[in-house]
Amino acid sequence: GANRLVGIPDTWFALGDDIMLSALGEIAFMPLLVISAKVCPVGVEGTLFATLMSLFNLSGIISTEIGSALTAYFGVTESNFSNLGLVVAICNFSSLIPLLLINNLDRISFESDDIDSSGNGPGDSSLQEPAATTKN
Repeated sequence: GANRLVGIPDTWFALGDDIMLSALGEIAFMPLLVISAKVCPVGVEGTLFATLMSLFNLSGIISTEIGSALTAYFGVTESNFSNLGLVVAICNFSSLIPLLLINNLDRISFESDDIDSSGNGPGDSSLQEPAATTKN
C-alpha cells in the first residue's frame, strides 16, 4: 500500500491507525459530554459521566460483534475479500443512523444566562448554600 511507499511497515500503519481512531473517537465524544453537563442536575455529574462512558463502551462492544457477524454473513475471510467493500459500506453507512435523531437536540435548552455560578437554574434556590452570616 501507500504506507510502504513512504517507509511505514504494515504493522506500524495498523497500530497507528488504531491509536489515531481511538484518540479522535474520544475527541468526537466531547460534544456529548458538554451537552450532558449543561442539562445535568447538580450533584449527579459523576453518575452521568459513568453512565455515559458505560454506554459508550457497551456500544463499542456491540458494534464489534455486529461487524464480526456481518463479516461472517457475507463470507469475508482472510483469503476471500469479494464482499469486503459491501461490508465496509454497510458499516460506514450505519454510523450515520444517529443523524436521524439530531432534531431531538432542539428540545434541549442551553440558556446559560439562567444558570448561576453554582450551577443552579431559576427556581433552584433550595439547592443553593445559605449565605454566610457574620456575628457582631
